[in-house]
Amino acid sequence: MNIYLYKGLKLMNSKFLFLLITLFLSIISRGQTKFTEGYFIDNNNNIIQCFIRNIGNEESTMNYQYRLKNDKEIKKIELSRVKEFGIDDEMKCIRALISVDVSPSRIPNLKDTVIDWEEGHAFLKILVEGELATLYSYYDHGKPLFFFRIGNSSVEPLFYKKYYLEVTTNIIDRTLVNKAYIDQLKEYLACGDTDEIKKVSYTKKALVKYFIDYHKCKGSDYLVYKSAQINRGSFRFKLGINVNSLRMDVEEYSDALPNILFSRENSLGFGLEAEYVLPFNRYKWSIFAESNFYSYYSDKIENEPNPALFNDQVVDYKTIEVPIGITHYMNIDENNRLFIRCAFVPHFIFDDSYIAFSDVYHSDFSPSSRLLFGSGYNYKRLGLEFRYYSNQNITMNIYKRNSDLSQISLRVYYTLFNSSAQKRY
Repeated sequence: MNIYLYKGLKLMNSKFLFLLITLFLSIISRGQTKFTEGYFIDNNNNIIQCFIRNIGNEESTMNYQYRLKNDKEIKKIELSRVKEFGIDDEMKCIRALISVDVSPSRIPNLKDTVIDWEEGHAFLKILVEGELATLYSYYDHGKPLFFFRIGNSSVEPLFYKKYYLEVTTNIIDRTLVNKAYIDQLKEYLACGDTDEIKKVSYTKKALVKYFIDYHKCKGSDYLVYKSAQINRGSFRFKLGINVNSLRMDVEEYSDALPNILFSRENSLGFGLEAEYVLPFNRYKWSIFAESNFYSYYSDKIENEPNPALFNDQVVDYKTIEVPIGITHYMNIDENNRLFIRCAFVPHFIFDDSYIAFSDVYHSDFSPSSRLLFGSGYNYKRLGLEFRYYSNQNITMNIYKRNSDLSQISLRVYYTLFNSSAQKRY
């Protein structure tokens, strides 16, 4: 087969596999978020029991869907039709008329710090609900905003804004911060030492704690929803065993020398993985780094009518790879997950690795990085993963000889340590 046609077919196969993985992710991700038993209240104050799921960002309240019991049809929770929805003590959202500041953050003059309010309805997530006061959150274009209500009064914003004073376009002279929420807390929610209020930061963790302390100070009842909890990431350490299938093709740029296709061989590898599961979006994303050892040895030539002519040609390759990448989990339930991952993979080649073209012509290999694409299934601490690697040229140091080292792997791993057992759905 013509070497360029052969390489073209391999490139097409690589792209086809990548498209399959992408398609797999897009199909599976549609059904990965679990429906949870909950309710919603319509405009006629009817309470409808249903199943609810969030298909958007975990902090956002605008991308929830529901499904009625004994009904497969899935509908969006629409702002114009729903007054309230929730999931037991997990989460509660209400529709409210709120004011949001829409003035720019980057300003050319100090006088431009005038607040420009815009009114509209939105779903607010209740964090702390009490007889005296209630704390709400709203996720606005990637930025968390907080609101409060005293008793049965209207919902008011807790105002905080950072301004960037520009001396010229994109050149920032200084930063100004409007912490009006501190004065609001002092005026409406003071109890005990008011000097402590100055230490309250404009974060969910700090404000939730302050509202809890306020109700305790007043001796008043309150309820904290689980959605008010601060998500924390988790560290995992895994031990893995890989069954690798490798084959190497060496391309000769001389008509006098034939191309060499070393046989496909299987080998065992092993390694360790460190993973950090990110604390947002229901623990669906993680970053990881590994260290894996594997080897490839072949003295057999494929697709040659007279293999005996190549008895002196050998590849003996030993390496430690260090994949660094990201993983996306598709949570079926608390114990079962599908996942897909990709990584950049540098290699460290052992000194005794070599390729022999004859009994007197041996050469070392050159380092070469590549990409890894994987997909698999995880049950509790056990996992199974199929991996595809992009081809690797490890003979760039040899004059007029390029190579393609291809590899697929089946990896089995066990999680030795997990720093957190958070719900992931």
